[in-house]
Amino acid sequence: KKHVLHDINFHVDKGEVVTLLGPSGSGKSTLIRCLNGLEEYRQGTITFEGKQINTTEKNWQQIRQKIGMVFQSYDLFPNLTVMDNILLGPTKVQKQDKFAAKKEGLELLERVGLEDYANAYPRQLSGGQKQRVAIVRALALHPDFM
Repeated sequence: KKHVLHDINFHVDKGEVVTLLGPSGSGKSTLIRCLNGLEEYRQGTITFEGKQINTTEKNWQQIRQKIGMVFQSYDLFPNLTVMDNILLGPTKVQKQDKFAAKKEGLELLERVGLEDYANAYPRQLSGGQKQRVAIVRALALHPDFM
């Protein structure tokens, strides 16, 4: 019921890096959740890849396939290894070949310095390591927008 976001306008070009800064409670996460259809908004429009988003659930599912998101709590599955967490989306949702997805997963883990942790469980990782695994998991889906 609280009006958090008001008169927000911005454009992000491909390859551009944009940072949202502000105090706790200022709406940064709410804005990102709106952009991914995880939070409803009452007014305005969101345009993605030159097209105005139709806010039906089916449309959001298609758009989410193109948007990579890392949650603040990382949301790694504690019962799965690092590699299994990474492979879940590419193999189950996108139906990628498991061998190819695993090869890419290992390459991405190497890029973030965690190649030795592929068989570890989230409880065995530090907070920063969990965050890097969550980033790898998002990148493994080949998002157009992260």
